[in-house]
Amino acid sequence: MKNLSVLLAFFFSYQLSAQECTDYFKLSKGLKIEMVSYDKKDKPVATLKSEVIDYKPVNGGFLLVYDTETYDTKGRLLAKGQASGKCSKGDYIADVRNISSDMIPKAADIKVNIDGDKMVYPAGMKVGDKLPDATTNIASTLASGMNLISISATIANRKVESLETVETPAGKFDCLKITYLMNTKMKLLGNKSLSCTEYLAKGVGVIKQEQFDEKGKKQSSMMLTKLEK
Repeated sequence: MKNLSVLLAFFFSYQLSAQECTDYFKLSKGLKIEMVSYDKKDKPVATLKSEVIDYKPVNGGFLLVYDTETYDTKGRLLAKGQASGKCSKGDYIADVRNISSDMIPKAADIKVNIDGDKMVYPAGMKVGDKLPDATTNIASTLASGMNLISISATIANRKVESLETVETPAGKFDCLKITYLMNTKMKLLGNKSLSCTEYLAKGVGVIKQEQFDEKGKKQSSMMLTKLEK
């Protein structure tokens, strides 16, 4: 289950960055963010570091590129890669198909394929807004072609719940609270339904995330621990 927690940490980390967007994702080049992922007992399982390395205009908006690295609890590098997000008409759009599979922890002989919809954070988000749904598929195979983990996730009922102040090791932030349901189908691990909450801070993006099972018990979480602007 520890490996699943690390994989979920990756899954929830792909929407960390954007610029010239809705204020909650209006980030600057050079911004460094560190997030720690925790299991259901609030024990650290991984640290994810990202840095905004490029920002450039593209058709219909701006493209933001950032490097990301994942470390285990002993500080050993598990995976690294590069991801991107796009800003269009003020909306922030995270497309999982733009994420390098190198970001996911895996052995040298394992290949990972990612596809799915775009996760959209509209400009001018406010309490009471309903946000677009999304789907994501992650499949891993051995070099020989043998299938390993396969995860299909549907993200639905996304809505802006409230404005809240959230305190993290990196400071205190005024945040927009977003909730949604994520239904996952996982080969070998079965199906799972999670109630998810994320908190967005202006100029930083996602600073905290929590996932709960159908009985309301926490399954995993992530929190901002360091921030360098």
